[in-house]
Amino acid sequence: GIIYDVIVEPPSVGSMTDEHGHQRPVAFLAYRVNGQYIMEGLASSFLFTMGGLGFIILDRSNAPNIPKLNRFLLLFIGFVSVLLSFFMARVFMRMKLP
Repeated sequence: GIIYDVIVEPPSVGSMTDEHGHQRPVAFLAYRVNGQYIMEGLASSFLFTMGGLGFIILDRSNAPNIPKLNRFLLLFIGFVSVLLSFFMARVFMRMKLP
């Protein structure tokens, strides 16, 4: 995360040459699990934060004084947050290791 960015000082985004010879920006440093661009790190940390908040929302849905509709909404939002962050992290890793 931040310590890696301070020590290594990576660029915010990288560039890749397409088949026509044009430079194209890329946000993920492919084929290197232990390296990252700054935008990639920010996106990944957002996903992990969203998953953690989903677990906190799921925990809050067990409070005794919550009406049934609010409990259902909290459960739905919590499950969606956890599942979305999990599957998006898998997509990020698939983009990183094609």
